[in-house]
Amino acid sequence: MKGAPLVLVQGLFLSSGRRSSQRISSAFAARSESIAQHRDGNGLLGYEQIGGLDKAVANLLLRRVRGTAPAVDAVELFEIDEQVLQRALARQAGRSAWQQMAGCAGHGFDVERSFVLIGKERLLVDGPLAGQRVLWFGRGLEQLSEDEFAAHYTGHHGPLVAGNAAVLGIRSYRQVANDRDDLCNPLREVGLGQARPPAVFAELTMVTPPFDLASLRARRRATRDIKADEKRHIDFGHSMLLLV
Repeated sequence: MKGAPLVLVQGLFLSSGRRSSQRISSAFAARSESIAQHRDGNGLLGYEQIGGLDKAVANLLLRRVRGTAPAVDAVELFEIDEQVLQRALARQAGRSAWQQMAGCAGHGFDVERSFVLIGKERLLVDGPLAGQRVLWFGRGLEQLSEDEFAAHYTGHHGPLVAGNAAVLGIRSYRQVANDRDDLCNPLREVGLGQARPPAVFAELTMVTPPFDLASLRARRRATRDIKADEKRHIDFGHSMLLLV
């Protein structure tokens, strides 16, 4: 997808101690100061912090319904200039800047449990961002390689969901497949999350779907087709969903 931004996603788990939104807010405040100080010339174009503990009860219920793994405590989304990042990682000063900006240990995150992934954004539904935001970190079934799973998820499952966006109440939908280990590995070496990342990241914004009879029937058909496709390739027990 020519011209699409390169997106870096870091899934963060707090280090030992009490998990709380206050701890995440404090860590992100320090993070923002470091980013303001070191971002210039290191490939960072945009940055967003997302806390994941504000809707703990809703996320617990969702996890039980969908059978997913416990989700990350927080997420960082970086938009990056690939060429500038490559040049930065070739220099000690650039590597040090990324360690200061996004390293885990210095800001109270668990580097061994946290993870980082990078890929091109695939925008499947381009609509208003107002609504319930849902983050998805997907892994494939054991019999699928990560490349096979990512190819199916981005090439078939995503378009299947996007094609039914109106009846499902989806207003925006984007995917990022993890396919840039050449950039992730140097970042892991300087202290970003070192756990094995999920193969795909997705972000959806949803609203209450329409309730007229035709929409209800269409939604029932779409849900049936989507669930059947999920069973063929998604390992829900090792994937994560997060309402934010």
